[in-house]
Amino acid sequence: MKNLIILIVIVALFALGACTERVGSRAEAEPSNILSEKEEFSMENVEKEAIKKVIEKAYIQGIHGNQDEKTVKSGFHQDFKMLVLQDNTVDKVTVDEWLEKVDKMKADNPKLWEADTMYDFRLIDVAGYAAAAKLDVYKGEVHFSTDYMLLYKFKEGWRIISKIFAIPD
Repeated sequence: MKNLIILIVIVALFALGACTERVGSRAEAEPSNILSEKEEFSMENVEKEAIKKVIEKAYIQGIHGNQDEKTVKSGFHQDFKMLVLQDNTVDKVTVDEWLEKVDKMKADNPKLWEADTMYDFRLIDVAGYAAAAKLDVYKGEVHFSTDYMLLYKFKEGWRIISKIFAIPD
């Protein structure tokens, strides 16, 4: 009986030692994995913040704010096209054409365009040098649009290359 108890204790100690070794080696390996995940996560956040800044300046401040051509064009690529669904066809609108349309919309509904513009980013997804952003834009209490923007990262930084939108019912 003594031998059986000694054998059980030895097996238990051996098993405990093996478990401790595994836990120890896992704990040593995890910090480097965790750090690299944090670094990757941090870089993704840096890119997302850069994308937000481009959209806030060129689109929110530029299009919805003062319509200053220089501000708008600071974040839109020269080949930008807004795709507009109208009468079951898709029209391609350049930045210059869009600014003209905004001038007309402001003249048609000045009260709406005088209201404060608010926005809410719903999604920013980054994959290397490509990104997509979704945001809701409000003019005062009015839900003005839901926008989907595509961006590429150029040497100069992130630029909006295309946009589609939906106007709430």
